[in-house]
Amino acid sequence: MIGSTAGTSGDLIEDYLDRLLVSLSGSPRQVRHTLAEVEAHLRDAVAEGMATGLSEDAAQTQALERIGPVHVVAGRPAVLTRPSAPLLRHLVLTAGLVGSAGFIAIGVAGIVGRFLNAAKGNLFMTPPFPPGTYSRADCARWLAGDPHTHSCVTAMLADHVGDFFLQAGACAVLGLLGLAAYLFLRRRWRDRATQTVLPPGTAQALGAVLAGLAAIVCFGQVADAENVKHGIGAGEPLSLAIAATSATAVFALALRQKVRSRTS
Repeated sequence: MIGSTAGTSGDLIEDYLDRLLVSLSGSPRQVRHTLAEVEAHLRDAVAEGMATGLSEDAAQTQALERIGPVHVVAGRPAVLTRPSAPLLRHLVLTAGLVGSAGFIAIGVAGIVGRFLNAAKGNLFMTPPFPPGTYSRADCARWLAGDPHTHSCVTAMLADHVGDFFLQAGACAVLGLLGLAAYLFLRRRWRDRATQTVLPPGTAQALGAVLAGLAAIVCFGQVADAENVKHGIGAGEPLSLAIAATSATAVFALALRQKVRSRTS
């Protein structure tokens, strides 16, 4: 019955049945029978509602309100319990996608920073330490790393900018490794329970929100550097802000595509 009456993508009944499937306990036969019985009841209720003049969406909503929440039908209390294996797998995939994208974005910030550094110089990228906050040993170490200058501040700035680029490159490598692990696990965990335990687009929505917040924070640091320090040290947060904004756009486009494919 389930296969023959499957609704179109975006069907509220289908969404309800997906969530019920991963919530039911018992033998496979019991799960199939329960799912078939619930679907038949819902389809009949929708047909009755449409016969009284309701639209299909309104009839589905009414049918779902009558039958009750998933945890009631499944016979489970709506309390926090140990997460199911499908939920844990989905959370791992979400963390893998969002985390690897974040590290890759930092790597992109390093590339953006190199262009900004070439155009504006080290002083734009990072502010120097205030006088008296570093020792002669620190100064000697910085000068040893930049033998082309005799200025401690110049060598300090070069060292700090070099560290930023090095860390950004390391983050890019970690992000690519994380993305490879995510793609491997996504191919391995293609079961329906893992795919439907959370709404489609959850990872993309989370990524867009986090990247957007990061962009706002970084742009705030840029504004502070411009207003208080006349642009000194604005380069690093600006490069991070540009990368975070790009990540926000990518996640938003991916979310939009998920929603479109869900409703088409």
